[in-house]
Amino acid sequence: MFRKSVHPRALAGAAAITALALTASACGSSPKPSSTNAGGAKSSTLTIESAPVSPFTDNFNPFVQTSIANQVNATSLLYEPLLQWNITKANSYYPWLADSFTWNSTGTAITIKLHAGVKWSDGQPLTAKDVAFTFNLMKATSALNANGLPIVSATAADDTTATITFSSSQYTNLYAITGQTFIVPEHIWTSQTDPAHWTDPSPVGSGPFTLDKFSAQGFTLKANANYWQGAPKVSEISFPSYVSNTTANQALDNGQIDWAGNYVTNIDQTYVAKDPKNNHYYFPATNTVVLILNVTKAPFNDVKVRQAVSAAVNRTELSQVGETNYEPPATSSSGLLLPEFSDQVPSDLANDLPAASDANKVTSIMTAAGYAKDGSGIWAKNNKEVSFAIEDPSSYTDYYTCATLISQELKPLGFKVSVNGVTPDKWTADLNAGSFDAAIHWGGGGPSPYQQYDNWLDYGTSAAIGQTANGDYGRYNNPAVQSALKAWAGTNDPNEITKQLGIVAHAMSTDVPDVVLMYGAGWNEYSTKHFTGWPTKDNSYIDPRPNNPWLEYTVLHLTPVS
Repeated sequence: MFRKSVHPRALAGAAAITALALTASACGSSPKPSSTNAGGAKSSTLTIESAPVSPFTDNFNPFVQTSIANQVNATSLLYEPLLQWNITKANSYYPWLADSFTWNSTGTAITIKLHAGVKWSDGQPLTAKDVAFTFNLMKATSALNANGLPIVSATAADDTTATITFSSSQYTNLYAITGQTFIVPEHIWTSQTDPAHWTDPSPVGSGPFTLDKFSAQGFTLKANANYWQGAPKVSEISFPSYVSNTTANQALDNGQIDWAGNYVTNIDQTYVAKDPKNNHYYFPATNTVVLILNVTKAPFNDVKVRQAVSAAVNRTELSQVGETNYEPPATSSSGLLLPEFSDQVPSDLANDLPAASDANKVTSIMTAAGYAKDGSGIWAKNNKEVSFAIEDPSSYTDYYTCATLISQELKPLGFKVSVNGVTPDKWTADLNAGSFDAAIHWGGGGPSPYQQYDNWLDYGTSAAIGQTANGDYGRYNNPAVQSALKAWAGTNDPNEITKQLGIVAHAMSTDVPDVVLMYGAGWNEYSTKHFTGWPTKDNSYIDPRPNNPWLEYTVLHLTPVS
């Protein structure tokens, strides 16, 4: 089994926006969604597989991350966000349920101007009262507040104007507020006494599709003929159940899936070559892969060891062998995702990472720090060898291969490194609890560099060893970084954002709390045999992965082949 594309709501979500009052329509443009007011064109069913899950359990609650709708990323076809974000480009979004928004002067309140005339799938109007209800529901039930938004209140001034107030500045959480929160109908949800455990078996949403049939082996959605943007041209969508990546990839290779989000070994031979005209893939860089280091204990409580390990890694080999060239080697020690944030990398940190192991630099760093090789050829200090284990799921074949490669690369350079293959559940539990030495892991993603650094370095999301962390799994605690992240979150001044970003980026570079490795791919395979209009490298109008919340945006741009 290989890793899946990262579910965006599983990571800390936020976005830095650098203007006080913004109109959503000014921030992006794309082809108009493929729709028709006369009803969807009947064609073959669009079959999507974004995560192997079996069996399916009947739960379409948009707030519950373990609901089947969220596990297979179907939620955005039923419920919708205020804005649609294209996180493959910095701060790029499109108006959706909201036409525009404005912040107050401190970033503690946002006023949303809704698109008029939107209706729920049962025909009732969607108004600002529904928006206010959704955020008040999240405030009242913390289990529904996946991003931990500090909501104070939400009110509706009229049918199209809602204001949400927070206890602190939320400029950097614009993505979470407008892009990762699905609006629900008050007239349906107000009667639910336990909304966190309600399964929502017959969802009523504003989205372009409604639930048609459900079973443990899969479910289908049918086009909403009354959708506010006009019924989609795709008339039916199928989400079949697959036991594993292996069975899902077999179905993909056999032409049974139109759109998938899998790691596929030797994809040009196993998938594209079977139908070169129609079988395609587009793997944009969507995150930065790092080697997380537990800085609370030896050997990584010594910054010099961390720097030396970074110099010892052969990033080119990891990219070519571990990731079969799907994930390019990182070039900046800032960790910023490239090319998306290339214009925000401090000039002295551009192209400063070696592509291959630098043995001379390793020796220079370690000897200057007082280490010497012992009789076994291992770096040691005060009779204690530099020894650590890299822990990753053995079923995540690419990560496990990369961990093995790192151990092989570092051993000749004087480090004693082992690899622990574990289950995904144990890996997650150990990272949360801080019970590990090092681990390869993807980084947080979003429309701003803030998401990356907040996920890696914000000690406020971390926890003491043995307690559950939601971020900063290596327990890195730097007061200067904490101060910079706080200042960054509290401003929308571009110059101030650049200043604070520089502080954090240089800390990432010099302190090396995580070793920057590669730019992680967003897995995305698609067929043009039955549908056209897919996002491509030349027309990346939205993140192409079949994930919430942007999956809906792609579907609305698809046209069945006659």
